[in-house]
Amino acid sequence: MRGIPSRVERTFRSMAAWDPHQDVAHAALLSGSGRSGTTWLLEAYARAGRLRPVFEPIRPDLEPRLEGLRPGRYVPADAPHLPGEEVVDDILTGRYRHPWADQQATLNPLNPYRGRLIKEIRFPMFAGWLAARHPELRIVHVIRHPLATLSSQSVLGWSPERFHYMLSQPLLMDGLLQDVPVRDLRIDDPATALVARWAVENTVAARTYGGERAALVSYDLAVADPAALNPGATELDIDPAHLSHLDRPSSMSHAKGSNAHAGKDPLAWVARIDPEQAVAARRVLEAFGLGDPFRDSGEVDADALQAWWSAQAR
Repeated sequence: MRGIPSRVERTFRSMAAWDPHQDVAHAALLSGSGRSGTTWLLEAYARAGRLRPVFEPIRPDLEPRLEGLRPGRYVPADAPHLPGEEVVDDILTGRYRHPWADQQATLNPLNPYRGRLIKEIRFPMFAGWLAARHPELRIVHVIRHPLATLSSQSVLGWSPERFHYMLSQPLLMDGLLQDVPVRDLRIDDPATALVARWAVENTVAARTYGGERAALVSYDLAVADPAALNPGATELDIDPAHLSHLDRPSSMSHAKGSNAHAGKDPLAWVARIDPEQAVAARRVLEAFGLGDPFRDSGEVDADALQAWWSAQAR
């Protein structure tokens, strides 16, 4: 595993990136909740398709012009404007440069990219706005079993604060999710709140750019069978035969974070989930209509997941 590059290496990678296509037509989004395997897919697809990997550029703490896109901020697809719209447009068209965002880029300045793949765990809450304005924009959405993401987030000390921020947004709770009894759920512990955050993010994604508008990939299924990556490859105009080194963990893998590649056992996280946590999580999933795709055993029902994704599209 190459590991996370130093600040100096990030700077050189940003300087070396040759991105000659400055239009949205050469951009694609890779979206999903945090700790869902998005970095692994970014590296796999970018490697196979010679795409410029843009790593989580929506960072208000690094780019003040993005302060309106606080993590967890919901922006309706029909909103007149997107906070930080000018910066986001630069990101889509390849003009944006930042050592953090370009940390996955190649150090070979003589190798031009065929396009760019922008990976962001904040996209679920506002990428519907981008999809509505850019029909040519390709999108791949990644979903991982919610209890696997919970295991990883808990080990890394993630806070449920973002979920509570979501609850405070009327446009989200009384608008897009008005049919989901989110406020009625008994969520009185951080672990359940993290699962609820996962459910909100993926439901918002499904309802704003789901169905046929985006390719859906299950990380859990892709680890077991690389063929599950094919829908995303097709969306990105990549020959699936070019996908390689899929047994490698991503640069963001954490040995204790339940990443299937880090521990080599894709279901190792199951033993780390407290039974009471599993019961509380099940209540959340049922409320969002996500009970069928995700089993307590850690397995994912591909047909049920695709059916849910398609049914949510609006």
